[in-house]
Amino acid sequence: MGDVSLKQHTPTGVRGAFVDLHGLLRRYGVLFALMGLVILFGALRREFLDPHNLVNLLRQVSMLTIAATGLTFAMIVGEFDLSFGEVCGLAGVAVTSLLLTGYGFSTALACGLLLGAAFGLLNGVMTVKVGIPSFITTLGSMSLAVGFNFFLTRGQPVYGSFPPEFSALGRGFVGAIPIPVLVSAGVVVVSFVVAERMAIGRYMYATGGNIVAAMHSGIRVTRYRILGLVLSGTYAALAGVILASRLGSGQPTAGSGFLLDGFAAAFLGTTVMKDGLPNVVGTLVGVAVLGVLSNGMTLLGLPYYAENIVKGAVLLGAVTVSRLAARAGR
Repeated sequence: MGDVSLKQHTPTGVRGAFVDLHGLLRRYGVLFALMGLVILFGALRREFLDPHNLVNLLRQVSMLTIAATGLTFAMIVGEFDLSFGEVCGLAGVAVTSLLLTGYGFSTALACGLLLGAAFGLLNGVMTVKVGIPSFITTLGSMSLAVGFNFFLTRGQPVYGSFPPEFSALGRGFVGAIPIPVLVSAGVVVVSFVVAERMAIGRYMYATGGNIVAAMHSGIRVTRYRILGLVLSGTYAALAGVILASRLGSGQPTAGSGFLLDGFAAAFLGTTVMKDGLPNVVGTLVGVAVLGVLSNGMTLLGLPYYAENIVKGAVLLGAVTVSRLAARAGR
């Protein structure tokens, strides 16, 4: 009798409640953590919940939201993009340089986005056609972007008189809402529809989930692997252009900080909604967590290195939880 398991004595309803609670925490734990952080910082610093600060927080994370969403597409197809941060900086430098040379805003913006897409295409071709792992390919293209950045600028910011439409992209408002927030919201909505509601998204998930099975199902996995990296580069370029507009100059190192933050947000996102799988909504929640942490610690007056320590810990924790969730879902 002493060997009778606890399971035999546990009512089915209670067991179901525990399972539901475990599943709820596993799938939405990061979202609960975000709510807890908002409450904590709001209690510690009253100005954290001030509408002006919240609008400023949204504007601060809008560029990272765009870049991290692009990275999410690369991760959906099972690839990594280490170059997207430097592509952000290069796109901002390229567009500001073109504007000062006399090109119109639309032409300069199109060239900047094409530049990001070109880096994504290079990454995709080298990874898929040549067979070099994306980790190595994008590490090399990251170095290329850094080199081109400093070749164009000699390490100096690109300053000058820019057209008003370019300045409005990063600094303008529609009513009380900053334009970067509106752009990032549009990018997230479109990306969610593509990834979750369209066949192209299902094919990308199938490619990243099991490439052999996807091939046997008739999915053109080569196309979707390249597409994921092209989207990552294009989104990075858009984020870089908005960031350059926000800063009022093309800064060669402007996007360097996106690398850690982007991966931290994307890996945090894999613990939201879909166990161990990258997804647009999860990445958005991950960006929000990082933005709240950064803003809250700044308001608390913590030293700058504390933010790096916390972000590093968040990234390690997110990767760990992501792997555990993926194993649990098998």
